[in-house]
Amino acid sequence: MKLIHLNPIQLASFLTNKTVRYKNTKNKSSVKDDLLRTFKINYVERVGNHAETNKQFITANVSDVDDGGEKKFRNLYTDAIDVIV
Repeated sequence: MKLIHLNPIQLASFLTNKTVRYKNTKNKSSVKDDLLRTFKINYVERVGNHAETNKQFITANVSDVDDGGEKKFRNLYTDAIDVIV
């Protein structure tokens, strides 16, 4: 499901408590060798747009499934998120 048609409140509400697959195209992961990561989004703290590219992103408190459920904050671009559960 593409998420870019949702307004910020709808997006935050929709993603809270969802498990998502995220395609990281920018940085190499220290947890996995490939670019696909799996996170459970506990809550969305912020929805914003990148100042230079205007790409929409969320700042979320996540449980990193690939890292044993470790809780951390992550900035995730919404066009790279696929909801799986």
